[in-house]
Amino acid sequence: MKPWPVLAAFALGVVVATVVANGRLQELFAEPGRAQVAGSAPATTRPGATEASRCLDETEMRHVIREELAAAAAANVDARGTPASVPADLPPAPVASPAQVALVTRQLDGYLQAGVISDSEMARLQSEIGKLDPAARRAAMQRLVRALNSGALDGRL
Repeated sequence: MKPWPVLAAFALGVVVATVVANGRLQELFAEPGRAQVAGSAPATTRPGATEASRCLDETEMRHVIREELAAAAAANVDARGTPASVPADLPPAPVASPAQVALVTRQLDGYLQAGVISDSEMARLQSEIGKLDPAARRAAMQRLVRALNSGALDGRL
């Protein structure tokens, strides 16, 4: 067997692979009057072609996004798509009574001494913590989370 036909077939294969890889195969068979972009469908270059068929470039897309964000900010729309309503005067947060704070502290101390808290007990404790004013609630939750993170209390939030 002579190597010339094998080498010629190999060379032809390399040329075809190169043409296909460069996207020039479509140019070889394209009709006159039709422009092609590598890796895309044929596009007509007629003077009457509409702009609706053309894609936006990066700059135009960024411009459209900026306009949409500005319009959304101007309309004061929240993430759910409904207008955000901000009350003018927020009522002051109620101050927790010392009895409520003492109750939560006793419950938390009891669970810390036991070293474990069940899911239902955690739910009740969180319900009691929720009744506290923001400052006391924050302090109680910090103490609870620190105990859980350090391993002094075994349970799940």
